[in-house]
Amino acid sequence: MDIANQDFIQLIKRTREKFGVSIDGAHDLIFADNEMRRLIARRINHDPECRKQALWDMREKGDRSRFVVIDGKIRFRA
Repeated sequence: MDIANQDFIQLIKRTREKFGVSIDGAHDLIFADNEMRRLIARRINHDPECRKQALWDMREKGDRSRFVVIDGKIRFRA
């Protein structure tokens, strides 16, 4: 299974509508699933647009970001 950028955007929109949550709330719900975390972590490290968004998240949110760089790879914060 793989997830494309547009698929992820649609997943965020549907999750927000279904649960009445913010974008961050939708991310929280989606990232709670280990399979989704695995797929997204792979995309972040292989797709330039995903990597750019994760790096932006780290710059903007600092220690509150869901991501960290470890050995040159972007990982979900533990």
